[in-house]
Amino acid sequence: MPDQAPGARRPGGVDFAEFYEREYSATVKLAAFLSGDRTLAEDLAQESFARLHSKFALLENPAGYLRTTLVNACHNQRRSTSRESIRHTRHGPSSTAVSDRAAELDATLRRLPYEERAVVVLRYWLGLSEAEIAAHLGCRPGTVKSRSTRALKKIRKELS
Repeated sequence: MPDQAPGARRPGGVDFAEFYEREYSATVKLAAFLSGDRTLAEDLAQESFARLHSKFALLENPAGYLRTTLVNACHNQRRSTSRESIRHTRHGPSSTAVSDRAAELDATLRRLPYEERAVVVLRYWLGLSEAEIAAHLGCRPGTVKSRSTRALKKIRKELS
């Protein structure tokens, strides 16, 4: 529960702690309905109460302010999740959302020297030709071939 700030008592004697206790359950339920996630709902409710806290004594309708703040927080969370989903679609899953095998490959790639890793990623992730990779890396196509051979040999050795 947020700390009580000086002056967080409303005219009529209701203080923030009492308001918090009275409204918390309903606020979390509303957030759960809006967000579809009980754990997230608790975080969104806490965030909304934290935003309300400093203004509590000045507000004519703190419950209305709290609900509006909560609705906005849920909307912002939904937009953020939507943007993350779009990034995921464009760029693939985050490293925490991949299979163990994919995570192992990612770790193996990270251990390769940059030049070898770049060749592998440009070739197999972007599908570039040896000539295109050479142009991007500022080297000769023969260098791309040798780096690719070395990198694939190391990858096979680690992943076998």
